[in-house]
Amino acid sequence: MKTLTPKKIEIQQREAALLDAARTIVLRRGYHGLTMERIAQALNCAKATVYQHFPCKEEIILALAHRSLEIKGGLVERAARYPGRARERMLAVAEAAQLFARLYPNEVRIFLLMNAEAITQKASSESLWRMRRAAHHTVGIMNGILRDAIAQGDLVLDPDRGIEEFTYQLWLLGENSKAAIWSWMPPAELGVKDPFDAMMRNGQILGDAYGWRPLSSEWDYAETLQRIRQEVFPGESRRAYGIREEHVIAKPVG
Repeated sequence: MKTLTPKKIEIQQREAALLDAARTIVLRRGYHGLTMERIAQALNCAKATVYQHFPCKEEIILALAHRSLEIKGGLVERAARYPGRARERMLAVAEAAQLFARLYPNEVRIFLLMNAEAITQKASSESLWRMRRAAHHTVGIMNGILRDAIAQGDLVLDPDRGIEEFTYQLWLLGENSKAAIWSWMPPAELGVKDPFDAMMRNGQILGDAYGWRPLSSEWDYAETLQRIRQEVFPGESRRAYGIREEHVIAKPVG
């Protein structure tokens, strides 16, 4: 491992402080309220110092969004190591996404802000590539779980419907559930009490529709989810749900 010089450490620490200050401002004031001047004022430094690290506020928002993806990525990596069958491991990945959204709602908000065209148009290709690489890491883990399911004989896919298409549908469930918590139309107004519970149910329905064994009629995935929470995410589950045993996945109807 390469040892950082004191100067490099100082630069990294200053950049982290800039991002922390920017995060506080953007959560309080929104995109339009985030300015380089306000960041400088928060740190009692010259505005030129902020520009030495980031050329514009859009790059700062992408850097904050990338930090959020790193948090989520760490949870997903832990989930994928769950010692169960492939469908159980995918359930663990879904739980990782759910825990991220429940425990870090402000990080989700920043990530969704990053999707605005006004930001992506001003961001550098290097920053956008770094975001895509982080997202592809999670997708790659999901693709790997599906390949394991096929190799183990638990899943047979139609030749016209590849692994990537199945992963994309599962990925969309998670992304849309995260977006719902900051939507202009709250899920409750549409009759959905908890978008994350709905995500988990629909994920099970989708797995059954693809014939991914064990089917939900053959396996107690509620019990699997409890084991995942207790064995993989004990601390996060206590923070997210309080008493772990009181929060279980609902089985698909029918």
